[in-house]
Amino acid sequence: MPCRSASTAPASAVAVAEVQARKAALRAKMRALRAANPDAAQLSQLAQQRLLAAACWQEAPAVALYVGVKDELATDSLLAAAWQSGRQVWLPRVLRGTQGLMEMALCPGPDSLVPGPFGLREPDAGCPAFGPEDAARLGPPLLILPGLAFDRTGARLGYGGGFYDRFLESDWPCTRLGLCFGFQLVQELPVQTWDKPMHCMCTDEEFWCL
Repeated sequence: MPCRSASTAPASAVAVAEVQARKAALRAKMRALRAANPDAAQLSQLAQQRLLAAACWQEAPAVALYVGVKDELATDSLLAAAWQSGRQVWLPRVLRGTQGLMEMALCPGPDSLVPGPFGLREPDAGCPAFGPEDAARLGPPLLILPGLAFDRTGARLGYGGGFYDRFLESDWPCTRLGLCFGFQLVQELPVQTWDKPMHCMCTDEEFWCL
């Protein structure tokens, strides 16, 4: 049996460490840019209106969204439109006592939202939910993902907790759409094997599918 080169494992570890360091630096940069954004409310509304006009939104029988917090691009108009249209709205809910795991809960309206970890608002315990092992049975909704940065190939840089990465390991047959401010687009993101690319992107400036 051939021996593996002694330098293979260290070289691989160094490469992973370099990618992680680049991601950490970019996360810090993007957090600072978002915190210094004086037009967040206006730009959030522009991005949401752009998405509401897109065919992928109008044709989706169900949407999996997030509730924007802090400096994130807001989703209040999207949530209101989805609930008003009567379509199913799925929102992430962190699984307590686990590391980086979440489920998607069916949320009937804003009255079902309660404070959750990390300053999030999430569906209360009475909302039925499914984990990644059950995702494929629920069909292909439109999944709208937040992120700290994206590039034009659809690569996404999350917050580092791995919640969406772990959930999407199940290969949920959904349309993945990245939602962000225009300044969060970068030329190229470092990617790793578990990173799932977006199918569509929407910002306050433009919408496109890949």
